[in-house]
Amino acid sequence: MKIYKSIAFILARKNSKRFKSKNTKKLGKLTLTEHSILAVQKSKCFDRIIVSSDDQKILSLNKKYKKVEFLKRPSKLAKDHSKALDVLLFYCKKLDLKKSYNYIGLFLPTAPFKTPRNIREGFKIIKRTNVDNVISMCKMSTPIQFALKEQNSLMKPFFKNSPLIKNNTRSQNQINTFRPNGSFWICKIKSLIKNKSLYKGKIAKYEMNNFQSIDIDTKFDFEIAKIIFKKKNK
Repeated sequence: MKIYKSIAFILARKNSKRFKSKNTKKLGKLTLTEHSILAVQKSKCFDRIIVSSDDQKILSLNKKYKKVEFLKRPSKLAKDHSKALDVLLFYCKKLDLKKSYNYIGLFLPTAPFKTPRNIREGFKIIKRTNVDNVISMCKMSTPIQFALKEQNSLMKPFFKNSPLIKNNTRSQNQINTFRPNGSFWICKIKSLIKNKSLYKGKIAKYEMNNFQSIDIDTKFDFEIAKIIFKKKNK
């Protein structure tokens, strides 16, 4: 029996409160889910690719993508409050993945501009360094140090030692901060099961630019994505 070493999950839930059926929206001739399937396939990093969904329209793509497995997600893991981590841990246990795999990848259709090269380079980091997780990220365009919070209907700096207090508002003076851009998380399976978190253990970043880091959660995001896609494919 073939022993697989890396497995990828593309999580594509049906309903979204902010932007309904977003995973089946099309950029060009392909749905957001299909863009992720092709990026993962063409990366050639994963021995097994699984799409988990509660959307029959997505599950029916199994006729088109024969080398990809499509699993119907349990309804308890397809609710608004359901977390991607919970879905991954569910499949880790159900499929007993730690016996056959070293690495697990999580991919979301809502980040359609990841490329096979991005995935290969991210995968190379986890294979060649002593880290538990590699997460795709982008630099935050506005320094997080400038954050404010509302308290008793008034605004105040979020951080105690905020540079705003000393009028240090030059962005270039601030330490760079990053955010996950939703393209991928690649983890050592044993670490994921042990830590039960995508953000524990040794984390390395794979940095992507802001254009690639569009994460589609609203109709506005989708309209921006369509403009970028059109320009990329002129």
